[in-house]
Amino acid sequence: MLNILAVRLKEMREVRGLTLKQLAIKAHVAVDPLTDFESGKRIPKLEQISKIKKALGVSCCYLVGKTDNHTEIIDISAEFEGFHIHGYQELTEDEINEIRLMASDTHHYLHWYEAMTNQDPIFIED
Repeated sequence: MLNILAVRLKEMREVRGLTLKQLAIKAHVAVDPLTDFESGKRIPKLEQISKIKKALGVSCCYLVGKTDNHTEIIDISAEFEGFHIHGYQELTEDEINEIRLMASDTHHYLHWYEAMTNQDPIFIED
């Protein structure tokens, strides 16, 4: 069964002119899982989607259908109760904003993952 992530992964890989093997090399993810992700047979873990989105130059917000802009991240960091960046005093405002956007993008993916799998996301692969 195809899901939005499967459709958009394949679409963006093709837009970037990459074969599955080329994306696998660029993202440091094996070809077989990529094939399964594009066919909707499997849902990528957070570690895998982080590598794939970086290799494709897209956001998780785009991959899970929160936006149609390839790179847009919908900032919801204001909704994070007690959101605190350790050592923030040493960071520039731009660095703090980048961290907030990364957290927001990750949150959108984890929320989608949980809805698709009915499981809590697994953060560390064994």
